[in-house]
Amino acid sequence: MTNRNNHFENFKDATAATLRAIARKKNFQVNYSAVERADRPTTPQEDNTSLPIPNQDLEQNDVSVTRGAADAKALHLQHHTQKLHRHNAPMELTAQHVYDALEQARCEAIGANQMPGVKDNLSTLLQEKGQRLGYNKLQTRTDTHTADALHALARIALTDEEVPASYSKVNKLWQPWIKENLGAEGFDALKPLINDQEAYAKLSKKIMTQLGLISGDTDTSNQDTESDQAEDNSDDTSAAENSDDQEQIESDQEQSGAQAMDAAEDDTATDQDIDPDSDMGDVSADHLLGENEESEPSGAPDMQRPSSLNQQGAYIVYTRQFDEIIAAEELADPEELTRLRDLLDKQLQHIQGITNKLANRLQRKLMAQQQRSWSFDEEEGHLDSAKLSRIIANPTIPLSFKQEKETVFRDTVVTLLIDNSGSMRGRPITIAAICADILAKTLERCGVKVEVLGFTTRTWKGGKARELWIDNARPAHPGRLNDLRHIIYKSADAPLRRSRKNLGLMLKEGILKENIDGEALVWAHNRLSRRAEKRKIMMVISDGAPVDDSTLSVNASNILENDLHQVIGWIENLKQVELTAIGIGHDVTKYYNRAMTIADAEELANALVSRLERLFDLK
Repeated sequence: MTNRNNHFENFKDATAATLRAIARKKNFQVNYSAVERADRPTTPQEDNTSLPIPNQDLEQNDVSVTRGAADAKALHLQHHTQKLHRHNAPMELTAQHVYDALEQARCEAIGANQMPGVKDNLSTLLQEKGQRLGYNKLQTRTDTHTADALHALARIALTDEEVPASYSKVNKLWQPWIKENLGAEGFDALKPLINDQEAYAKLSKKIMTQLGLISGDTDTSNQDTESDQAEDNSDDTSAAENSDDQEQIESDQEQSGAQAMDAAEDDTATDQDIDPDSDMGDVSADHLLGENEESEPSGAPDMQRPSSLNQQGAYIVYTRQFDEIIAAEELADPEELTRLRDLLDKQLQHIQGITNKLANRLQRKLMAQQQRSWSFDEEEGHLDSAKLSRIIANPTIPLSFKQEKETVFRDTVVTLLIDNSGSMRGRPITIAAICADILAKTLERCGVKVEVLGFTTRTWKGGKARELWIDNARPAHPGRLNDLRHIIYKSADAPLRRSRKNLGLMLKEGILKENIDGEALVWAHNRLSRRAEKRKIMMVISDGAPVDDSTLSVNASNILENDLHQVIGWIENLKQVELTAIGIGHDVTKYYNRAMTIADAEELANALVSRLERLFDLK
């Protein structure tokens, strides 16, 4: 056993030393974490990074995957200049993921072309990633995340390596579209530039423009309504279809703003018939109720959109007929939920000590503030035993009763709203699920009800809503163009023992997709506002700005961010719900008045406890 442990530790030390040598960073710190995912490697920090911890048996595949993750990060550190990368980055949030993926492909290609061993490790890592993400079972191209697919295809083109088996369907589904937009050369045009980061970045942006991922005008000073017209052509279609789209846009713009969408829609999309400048364009506070959710009065006024937004900038919804509000247990069978919960419990073991200490700290604080207290000398209530002799002597004496004082914590409900976007994969979503479990258990002990919700979309790149939009001749500025999926992991009235398996669903492959934060906040707020508790707290856990490829490709580039700002202002001004947020790796203080940002997902547990302590201190 000792020899086995020594061999395991020697492997970890050797891998870390290799990473430092390739990166040319002598004092660089390398950590190993059980929640780090090899299929979703994070960008290394300036002075440290984390690698997935392999199985102690050190099977060959595990060894190669760990080495591949180390090589990918080392090559990024050696060949990537962050300042230059950010200087050339596209303004569109959607395109930034693809831009980052193509840069990572460049760094990996340099190492793979120079070192055959590194090339083998990176190929194994890519194969493992495809298997874990289920890319060997793809049915359509839109089931793949764009950044994942283009990273793999670009690196394969830059290194001339064989297509991994798990990416064969990705290659088959994406190559025709790439050739249609880029020509036969495809990503091969990037080969001569892999050692010149700036030239490579500029050509990458040109390629992304040809693929319809960013608009042709990259000058930030021209990010106005005229650039929105160019963005309307940013779709996965042929050049002929794009020409038809432009003609349709021009004809739509000749009509009055109030009728721009009606001309292109039929009876199958009655939810779309909204005039953005009329009262019907204002999103109602209960607009996200599902078919199976009772439409009770929310107690909140309708949410008003600012009248200053014009047709091109207003937030509207193309159709809601494909949105869903669904319980977590309906997205997986009982056996799969049990397996995912067991996986979450295994991850929980590694941080059990830290989270338990934090949970106990919060529980002690809450219990100390809600000790039973009594009001004495009352005319009715419980008989005060201390005055029993006085009552026996003279039963007519008043003020011989006591009443228990109301405790604010027993009339409180807390909602945890968790971002279920693809960028949360790996360590962030695992830590978020663990924290939701620990906090729900802790607050339940203190008599505080807890609800755990998640928000994402049903598919990548639009789904049925986009298909309907295409069938209806692609009217200009359609608004939100994706199928929402809002998940109820635990309702406030359900005890944790009945819902604990549901939290494991966050670890299921394929659940995490796009994030449309504004509508998710309205939905969560509506659920809270209907409850009878006097105090309502909502905590949002997210890792960045709202992103939806389908919506941003045919609307103003800031439509989702503007809506998030407006929704937050509506909630905070209404003052029915106390709103706070925690950003993982991204600054969310620009959106929320009460917010904090943490650099790493492992800080989430402490951050959640700190935010709750502050909130309860306010009362």
